[in-house]
Amino acid sequence: METKKEKMSGFDSVLKEEHKRIKARRNLSGYEAGGDPEADAIGLSLSGGGIRSAAFNLGILQALNRCEVFQYIDYLSTVSGGGYIGTSLTWFMSRLNCKAFPFDTVNRQSSEFADKVLAQFRARGKYLTPGDGLTWWALIATVLTGILVNLFVLLPIFFCTLWILSQEIPIPSFFAALPFTHSFKVDGFAALFLTGCFFIALFVLSGVCFSLTTRFDFCRRSNFQRMVNNSFGKLLIFGVLFMVIGSVPAIDGFLITHLPNWVHAAMSSISLAGIVSLCSGLLGIKKGSDVRGIRSILFSVGLSLLIYGLFLWFYYIIIQCNFPAYIYLLGLSGSVIIAFLADINHVSMHRFYRNRLMETFMPSRLRNAHNEDEIVSIPDRSVSPSKDATEKDSDLCYLAQIGQTSAPYHIINANMQTVGSRLPKLRERGGDNFIFSPLFCGAESTRYISTDRYIRGKVNLATAMAISGAAVDPNTYATRSRPLTFLMTLLNVRLGYWIRNPKGNLLGKVLWCNPFWYAIFLEMFGRGLNEKCSSIHLSDGGHFENLALYELIKRKCKYIIVSDASADPNYFFDDLGKAIERVWVDFKAEINLDTRPMHPINKEKKISREACVVGDIIYEDGKMGKLIYINTTLIAGLPESIYAYQRTNPSFPDQGTGDQFFDEQQFEAYRELGENVGVHYFEQLTSASGYQNFQMKLPQVTDVGSSDALS
Repeated sequence: METKKEKMSGFDSVLKEEHKRIKARRNLSGYEAGGDPEADAIGLSLSGGGIRSAAFNLGILQALNRCEVFQYIDYLSTVSGGGYIGTSLTWFMSRLNCKAFPFDTVNRQSSEFADKVLAQFRARGKYLTPGDGLTWWALIATVLTGILVNLFVLLPIFFCTLWILSQEIPIPSFFAALPFTHSFKVDGFAALFLTGCFFIALFVLSGVCFSLTTRFDFCRRSNFQRMVNNSFGKLLIFGVLFMVIGSVPAIDGFLITHLPNWVHAAMSSISLAGIVSLCSGLLGIKKGSDVRGIRSILFSVGLSLLIYGLFLWFYYIIIQCNFPAYIYLLGLSGSVIIAFLADINHVSMHRFYRNRLMETFMPSRLRNAHNEDEIVSIPDRSVSPSKDATEKDSDLCYLAQIGQTSAPYHIINANMQTVGSRLPKLRERGGDNFIFSPLFCGAESTRYISTDRYIRGKVNLATAMAISGAAVDPNTYATRSRPLTFLMTLLNVRLGYWIRNPKGNLLGKVLWCNPFWYAIFLEMFGRGLNEKCSSIHLSDGGHFENLALYELIKRKCKYIIVSDASADPNYFFDDLGKAIERVWVDFKAEINLDTRPMHPINKEKKISREACVVGDIIYEDGKMGKLIYINTTLIAGLPESIYAYQRTNPSFPDQGTGDQFFDEQQFEAYRELGENVGVHYFEQLTSASGYQNFQMKLPQVTDVGSSDALS
């Protein structure tokens, strides 16, 4: 039963508390407060895109500050790479507890500090590479540790299961009297195979029987046919699954007979899988043909054969080694002990990724760019002006403890995986937007809980940033293939995070800890990943919506500035299209926007007429808003250094998101592009003084990038 203290909140309650916080923020921002956040909130969204997005959006933030627009931003909604720099902004402004913009290189009072911050970012553009005492061996050891620990938990279970299936089952005396049973071994595999054959036979027989009943009115009803179809599907899938598992001894015996070396037997399956996967890749090279469906099928078949080969391998080891039963029991006991004591989130790539992000974008100390021995400590003025910084400060920065400053109210977006949901919309999307913020955490499907109550108030800012950017993960739109998900989970190739469902938080304080390791089986088989489980799995917010626009539309902001730094070399604006579709379906909010001025005039040089267009937002209740959409697009009038970099790097400014290793020149090219594009469009607002003047001034930007520019 929900207690008053831990009561779940609907979105109306969330919005009410956020508006109180925004009013307090406006009072601290150094201008005359006015208006009502419920009617005139202003939001800024920073898209995903890894380090490319962080660099470009850093420039956008600097442009907003230089043009005196930043102080008017009420909401900051970030996702993935945009969350790197958004979290850095929240970290610095909450720690310094002042009005100073931490990335300001213009004003003399703050430029010295900002220069050190920017030097930190430039030096750590390759944030995933080890440094500061960490070597490449440390990275390799971290990855191998995650794989090995995962295998120590999962392999004993697989081996124990295969061993149990390999044990002979006593045959009843009446069955043993039959002549053909003397050379027939009945074990668990044979029983599974026969059960599978029975299910297939039952499926065929049931299909025939159903066809004979279709003349009756009752059997023609859709509900009855739906039940029959569902039953037939289960018979077929379990029949095929049991027959495949049951065939392992027979295939193993066949391969050993013809290929005596068991390695060859396993490699034959793996090689076949490689051939099939290679064919799928070659099909994709052919231009002008849509073969995505064929590629997906071939890829899944190839990976399925690979998994089958692995289990042939396991079975051969069991048969040849002939370990006694206690060995399997010891292995299973060790698996249980590791699973119970180890933290599923810390023994994975997630923690390494999170720590590298934290060291780059949430530093407690800054080194002088010209003198590595000179270390500048960042004082925690929110507690005491004289408190010295320690390395653990950023490691223990909890969202619920972030005090109110002039910084925008930060919403960090993640994706809650729902591939196992019973709701068609959530199952098809594969996720729901899950937020971390100083006041509330949760999603619409789980409802919201106060951040200071969620997992005992231990929601960490750095961890939330890493979860929002957990791009590599099973069960996403790009990795939803069952065989691929199985292999990724088996080898612990994931950046996602297991955490308690906000609903589950009400079951008791014991549940504040992270989920039990065996929740990984939910991830491996894609079952139970839904909004009702006590434990939920979170991944990159871009897997749901990559512009961070969703939550700002949900809050009916009057003005929304969207900074899109995602890779889009073909100018499809697919992330924008996806966001527009999602907000229309969920909130009946209509966005009218014309992106044609952003298409390149010169495709070779990638020069477009505009890098910013403005559209209208029509909310369900008739309320009107403005959407200012900025993209990583080259326009005329930029500094020569940007064009020079593009000439030597033709894929700029849409270099692949897989490139997360930026050198100084690459980082600066994106940052400088963001700053110059931002200043070019935001300078029209520099004369705004006071909140109401800003509101009257902003609509003038609607002339930018209008469809008239094409004439």
